[in-house]
Amino acid sequence: MNKQQQKELARTGRSLLKLHVLGAAHAVTGSLFLFEQISAEKTTRFVLDVGLTVENQNVDFQKRLPAGINASDINFVIISHAHVDHCGYLPKLIKDGFKGKVFVTPATRDLMAIILPDSGYLQEEAAKRHKARYERDRKAAAAIATEAGDKSGKNDKTARNRSQKAAGKARQQAASGSPRFTPLYTQLDGQEAIKTLVPVAYHQRRRLTPDIAFTFTDAGHILGSAVVNLEVGSGSERRTFCFTGNVGRRNMPLLRDLEPVEAADYVMLEATYGNRLHQKRDRLSVLAAKVNEAYERAKTRDPKWGCGVILIPSFAVGRGQTVLNDLRILMESGRIPVIPVHVDGKMTNAATDVYKAYPAIMNDETRKVLESGKDPYATPKNVLCLDWQASEALRQPHNEPIIIVGSSGMAAGGRIVNHLKHWLPGKQNTVMFVGYQGTGTLGQAIVRTSAGERPDSVVAAPTTPQTVSIAGKPVRLAAKIEFIPDYSAHGDYEDQLAWLKKFKRQPKQVFIVHGDEEALAGLKGHIERVLGWKNIVIPSNREEFEL
Repeated sequence: MNKQQQKELARTGRSLLKLHVLGAAHAVTGSLFLFEQISAEKTTRFVLDVGLTVENQNVDFQKRLPAGINASDINFVIISHAHVDHCGYLPKLIKDGFKGKVFVTPATRDLMAIILPDSGYLQEEAAKRHKARYERDRKAAAAIATEAGDKSGKNDKTARNRSQKAAGKARQQAASGSPRFTPLYTQLDGQEAIKTLVPVAYHQRRRLTPDIAFTFTDAGHILGSAVVNLEVGSGSERRTFCFTGNVGRRNMPLLRDLEPVEAADYVMLEATYGNRLHQKRDRLSVLAAKVNEAYERAKTRDPKWGCGVILIPSFAVGRGQTVLNDLRILMESGRIPVIPVHVDGKMTNAATDVYKAYPAIMNDETRKVLESGKDPYATPKNVLCLDWQASEALRQPHNEPIIIVGSSGMAAGGRIVNHLKHWLPGKQNTVMFVGYQGTGTLGQAIVRTSAGERPDSVVAAPTTPQTVSIAGKPVRLAAKIEFIPDYSAHGDYEDQLAWLKKFKRQPKQVFIVHGDEEALAGLKGHIERVLGWKNIVIPSNREEFEL
């Protein structure tokens, strides 16, 4: 704040509210938004969402807060939901000096207790791999330089100097090309971060300071996901800000629909599907048809590999539970055979336990199943893989077709990668991707197919690739690849417009974040065309607004 603003605040006694956009601007991940309420007497700073930047992890190693503001200056944090790109930066913020409380829904708290330690573990493992890779590159560069020096003659001072410079340059190149060797935070840091979480139920108005309060309403995206409805100031200075986090689709399984919000001075929307519409079709019928086709393929027993396997990479939180529920329904109704289902993912199994603990915030259908004492996420032949030994055992020949549901949904890591490496070469096997495949992921590389649908974020290719690279090695791709986009947990632009139409008055300003360039521009255009709203902004990273 400059001196003129300070004088104005002192003269009028009014306060200033500023918004700093520090993530998810012209990008899909890295949610981080800083608010400053500034008066002549004091400044209160708080943050909405603290997400990791999945597209470019090096961003999270840099200072993400504005110049002159440190983590210790932040008074409190509010988190919309438990996806890592919305909550996964919290342990780093705490390491940097944040000492306040973090407000979440009860279900988000329980899911973050699983996600944050796992994220820390993955950070540690990545740092180990990067360091080992650097050491290999360094030794190789030194060996090349030494060999060059030997060939030039031991008594040739100029050649030796040239060789030493080459070795140094090679080492510098190896170092600059490698991510940092120290993890962003550790598994222990993730566990410690859970102690800062304060659960707040939906519709419970929570006052944080005399001038700041908020209320959570259901976002319908994953269990515990919330729209954050902020109130800042009082009287003529009162401003309301509605932050959607991520919002769900209408009439999706398990969860309740996105709740309406009547009004807000400012609204911040996500735009993951801002320029796209989900297909209007019966999700269960599509899954049944795909599974039945895969089952017929898998019944053919190969002398070496045994019967076929149906692999379903799925996000541990939300997607995994939805797929398991659908498989149960289809098997119990006789629409697909009763096939053994192996749930291979520590996080998936843990997240499923959390889903079972919250029947009151599920939709009517799921709540009735839970209240009857039945497990909606357990198929008739359900097997939980609780350790890596059980996971490895699944890569033995099978006497009957099996289904393996494992994280991650984009095959970016986890046990599912080992299964893909093992089973992709077998033509009796099937891989079913059930949602968005991000740019640069293994899932995106595999899902380049000539099937009828154009996979989200995947450019359709004329033929399925013959090989795919896994851990730097080519793997033959003979398995059948299916893509079922019906399981995306993000609302499309029609879902967003239907929600916005329920506002009783037009907001003063709308911010659109969390999307690629086409999605951001698409959602902005749809709002302007359908609702006639003005003053819609697509903010840039580190852009600052006075509200």
